[in-house]
Amino acid sequence: MDTDSASENPSHALLASDSSFVEGDGHAMLAVSERRWQLFGPSHLPYRILLLAKMIDRVTSQHVRDRAAMSLAEWRVISHVELMKQCSAAEIAEAAFVDRSEVSRAVAALESRQLIQRDPNPRNRKSSLISLTPEGKAIYAMVREERTHMYEEWLEDLSSEDRAQLDTALRTVMRRIVLSNPDALKA
Repeated sequence: MDTDSASENPSHALLASDSSFVEGDGHAMLAVSERRWQLFGPSHLPYRILLLAKMIDRVTSQHVRDRAAMSLAEWRVISHVELMKQCSAAEIAEAAFVDRSEVSRAVAALESRQLIQRDPNPRNRKSSLISLTPEGKAIYAMVREERTHMYEEWLEDLSSEDRAQLDTALRTVMRRIVLSNPDALKA
């Protein structure tokens, strides 16, 4: 018998009961999200961080799909190339902490749309250096400007001091994870 069924788990029942909310109804989605947040208490901070990251990924994915007709992986490649300038797919994969095959697929799709270009890598003949084309730069600038406005909206209830404290706290957690699990984090 499934011990997580709606009849035996009140939290599961609360989530299931709102699964038919009207698309675009922010209040109904907020109610569902609040219940997701409460599934595990404050002592389960990793769950809450992961939940928030997944929400951000979904919103980002929808935004870049609607505005630039690209996948989240493609957007991440464009963003990394813009920030890193000329770099290899392996460097992007390492910086983004993602699988090289995901980056390779995104690079191929972006290259076919002529949003990036590849040049020989003088440091490694087996790889190429990736950079944005003028069209790639234009798409990055447009989407990034809109995303900056979204981020500001998400953080508008936090003061500059709150934002700095949040960043410091998250970095502290990241450092502890790395120092206590270095082998698990190797590529």
